[in-house]
Amino acid sequence: MGYTFLAMVLNFVLEVITNGKIPTVRVKGEIDIYSCPRLNSAFSEILQKGYKQFILNLENIQYLDSTGLGTIAHIARTLYEQEGVLFLVCSKPQIRKIFEISGLNKKNILLFHEENEVFQSISPQ
Repeated sequence: MGYTFLAMVLNFVLEVITNGKIPTVRVKGEIDIYSCPRLNSAFSEILQKGYKQFILNLENIQYLDSTGLGTIAHIARTLYEQEGVLFLVCSKPQIRKIFEISGLNKKNILLFHEENEVFQSISPQ
């Protein structure tokens, strides 16, 4: 059985859904120095449950600073060391561009426009 956890920090809402094969973390608001500790905490909880891949949905973020990018890079690196994958969902060109320019999408961060695309890519054909 899964659970949903909601946390609010200023302009930040985090929802963690673990009722499927792949946990989904949906973020709304701003990912910055103030909200990154909560994102890290959610990630640690997911790892402790034994998951090696999860969806990070950034579709509803308005702002991502360098601390947020660094936090996501750290999460991806940790998953990489465990042969895991981070499925990043975002259709906003300005956010996707950050991941493309930084090169973070070249290892184990896979970019998608919608969550259902993730499930289609991993389900057997």
